[in-house]
Amino acid sequence: MDAKTYIIKTFGCQMNEHDTQKIGGVLGGLGFEPARFEEEADFILFNTCTVREKAHQKAFSAIGRTVAKKRPISLIAVCGCMAQEEGAKLLSRFPEIDIIFGPDQIYRLPELLKTRNETGRPAIATELINSQEDYHFLDSVPAMRFHGPTAYVTIMKGCNSHCSYCIVPKVRGTEVYRPWRDIVREVQYLVEKGCREVTLLGQNVNSYGTGAEDGVRFGKLIRLISDNTDVERIRFTSPHPKDVDCDLIEEYATNPKLCSHIHLPLQSGSDMVLRRMRRAYNRKTYRAKIEKLRKVRPSIAISTDMIVGFCGETEAEFQSTLDFLQEIRFDYIYAFKYSPRPDTEAHQFPDDVPPGVKEKRLSELFTLQAKISHEINQSYVGRTEAVLVEGEDKLGKGRSQGRTETNKIANFSGNDVPIGVIVNVEIKKANANSLEGILCQKSR
Repeated sequence: MDAKTYIIKTFGCQMNEHDTQKIGGVLGGLGFEPARFEEEADFILFNTCTVREKAHQKAFSAIGRTVAKKRPISLIAVCGCMAQEEGAKLLSRFPEIDIIFGPDQIYRLPELLKTRNETGRPAIATELINSQEDYHFLDSVPAMRFHGPTAYVTIMKGCNSHCSYCIVPKVRGTEVYRPWRDIVREVQYLVEKGCREVTLLGQNVNSYGTGAEDGVRFGKLIRLISDNTDVERIRFTSPHPKDVDCDLIEEYATNPKLCSHIHLPLQSGSDMVLRRMRRAYNRKTYRAKIEKLRKVRPSIAISTDMIVGFCGETEAEFQSTLDFLQEIRFDYIYAFKYSPRPDTEAHQFPDDVPPGVKEKRLSELFTLQAKISHEINQSYVGRTEAVLVEGEDKLGKGRSQGRTETNKIANFSGNDVPIGVIVNVEIKKANANSLEGILCQKSR
């Protein structure tokens, strides 16, 4: 096969970003090199998302633009959650596509390329793999695009929850847990390559090990990574509130390597909406877990996901969400307007909140949260924070940028600080989404 350069366009979550790194590793093993521009690439791959309608349509639009200007020698592949959902149906809209494969089939990419090259026909692999024995985590493939002091590590795939609005179980399958020894081995490998912080990934990351024979649940996995590797910071995303158990809370109480931050998706502050969403918790149980986390780790930062305009959401139910934001006081949020997804329970519900009302509620939510975030960040002014340096200030102001243990972006004086060091930064100014400060000294 002549194609030796590739480009990957990635949509969606951190899982997709990490899958893209692994795909780069697979392609590197086949002799491919990254292309600088799409116009130069012999192999163009779209790693897609379908969790929200906007992401789905964004991927469709990008594929359409590429197909319209495709070079005759280029191959086009579509993978990820949209590929899993659409499968061969994609060919009816884009017959130019050469390869379609789902998230569980990444390991078969060399085979699919060979099949397409030999037959001249599209190669398709969208079977879900839901057994521990048959699933391939690609742990033997180094992430070719690993740079800097941070890295993602996949610990599981799939989700066994049944949230009424969510398409993830359909496109990612049921939960399969990666052996803990393989996880520990990869973390240490990354550390030896210069990584100082890892983020553990899973669709429902803290359900890791449920029912596993070795008894290693999520809290114990964090302890095993901490005790058996030289990594200095551990993060994870995204957990489910129902699976925040005593073992995980104990790690926050006793493990200094576990960063002082948790992203804990709430989705709504209304018990009635949560019930329709089938989220398996209510305000009381969610609040209780936040209180326990803050008791054992007072400095912990808490972020969340929110959905506005879910089926049947009334003004009173939305007000409950605003009230709960005021009560919990999240450090920051990600929020979205509800969009129906096919093959979900909620797809059968009336999508009866008008688009204009959804937009208004989203704006109100962001306005309130911006105020709360700025007030919380103000409390950092005058404090000295340990910051892991990740690079230069994105605004190009000749400063360095990194993250605190609480996952706050911190921009600080000096652009000659090496990437990967942890420095002490005195915080001088707070913004809604970041901190600014001056370099005190390199701590290690």
